Amino acid sequence: MDEAVALVIAAPVVALTLWAVAFVGGQSNSQARAAVAAELAARAAVDSGPEAAETAARTALGATLAACVLTDAVLAHHDPGESAAVTVACRVPGPGTHDRVCVTGYVQARPATTGHVQTPCPAP
Repeated sequence: MDEAVALVIAAPVVALTLWAVAFVGGQSNSQARAAVAAELAARAAVDSGPEAAETAARTALGATLAACVLTDAVLAHHDPGESAAVTVACRVPGPGTHDRVCVTGYVQARPATTGHVQTPCPAP
């Protein structure tokens, strides 16, 4: 096989490989950002009063802005000053139209605990 034919065959393979790496990296970034956003949103909500849901949504959107095509945040639990749980749904950029990552972040004041768990996404 001469070099020109090898290049014609190799170019699409290299392009597809680079696209796959970028897609997987983007999805991984979206998952990590959604987890961080869920915890940050729960922290913001626990310190908020009646506007806790709006505060959580703004915080989640800000934390996922560069990694998610669409971000939804739902205040799952709120006990002002004590505890909060926020579920963040992040639509992953890429060719799939229903690729979403959903994470619930929680915060508890006493004893001080924070964390997140991956949760099933609700039906769109």
